[in-house]
Amino acid sequence: MTIREIIAEQRHRLSSANPAERFAAALLIPGVLAKRLRLLSGPQLAQLLEDEVWSRMNLLAPESTICLAAVDRLRRHVSASPERKRLAFCRRARNSWIALRDEGIHILNAEVALYRGGIPFLQLPWQLSRFASGTFMVMNVADARACLLRAGFRETPGCSTVLIDSRTRQAIQLHIEKHNPAQSKG
Repeated sequence: MTIREIIAEQRHRLSSANPAERFAAALLIPGVLAKRLRLLSGPQLAQLLEDEVWSRMNLLAPESTICLAAVDRLRRHVSASPERKRLAFCRRARNSWIALRDEGIHILNAEVALYRGGIPFLQLPWQLSRFASGTFMVMNVADARACLLRAGFRETPGCSTVLIDSRTRQAIQLHIEKHNPAQSKG
């Protein structure tokens, strides 16, 4: 599989309706892409940056992985002070991106668990960033809670609707859907 095919596959999976495919696109494919990018020469990487990155910059897509590989390579070959300042800025940006990426993993974990458990859900509130809120509206909180506990979420003392992802230690909250238009039609 070529680098451009890996990029196309990640872009395809990021837009998938299946949370498991989005999870793979966010966590697994970047590792494969990074390994392949390490094999490129400087001119090849520069061409890839020009063709794939500058016209499409998106933090959750393959472009960010390409930029990180370029930063790592440039860091090894730089000796001038202005370049070091630029690389320090890039490192800070990279760390911010990694924090942003890791911030949403608990939401992806919950989506995957609910999807696999056959539990219909709606993530609230609808905002520009789907990682801005860890609130999920479900028709049956008990079923959703049991599904998430089986998937590795932990209970929180005193609140049965808030669960903690045991891997990231981030919270999600369940709310019951109070009005279901499909049920009121029958």
